[in-house]
Amino acid sequence: MTTPDGGVPAVLPSLRAYPHPPFLPIADDPPAELLATGQIAAPLLAAGVRHPWLDGARRFCRTAIEAIGTTHPYEVITAVGYLDAEPDRAWATRQAARLGESVREQRLVLLDPEHPEQVRLAPGYAPGEFHLPHDYASRPDSLARAWFTPAELDRGLAHLRSRQLPDGGWPITWARWSPATEHEARPGVTLAALLTLRAHS
Repeated sequence: MTTPDGGVPAVLPSLRAYPHPPFLPIADDPPAELLATGQIAAPLLAAGVRHPWLDGARRFCRTAIEAIGTTHPYEVITAVGYLDAEPDRAWATRQAARLGESVREQRLVLLDPEHPEQVRLAPGYAPGEFHLPHDYASRPDSLARAWFTPAELDRGLAHLRSRQLPDGGWPITWARWSPATEHEARPGVTLAALLTLRAHS
């Protein structure tokens, strides 16, 4: 479902009939969101895909990113993923620099895992749902890499390695709204951790 402004809603009304997180709003006429549109458009752009849908999605994402003010980590991470794939590198670089400053000003990144009190958790986040430098700059060639010093990134990566559980996987940090939440999400979280560590090794 694509809205007239070229974006994609994060949640469709059809989800209402199925189990879903209690904190997830379900609207009858949901607006498009960067979180959904950016995660679809970015890999398509990175792969060199050409399609009329992408023209509208690009316009939507660029407008949404330029409008980001007070925000939360997941929106920024989605924006970074899009910016890393956006063909207009000059525009992407400018927007990334602005977002990097905002992330620090709004205290959306845990720069020292020993001092979690320095981070502002966004409304609705679970205790301990922190985001570290590598969550924004999952690869060294990401535009977000410039946001952090080598020491800040290394501290975050060391913390990531320390979070590996005895079964070889990594835990989730967000709210466990049902017993299935962690079982469903841990494979993806573990894969992301491994890819991040390999990229920065």
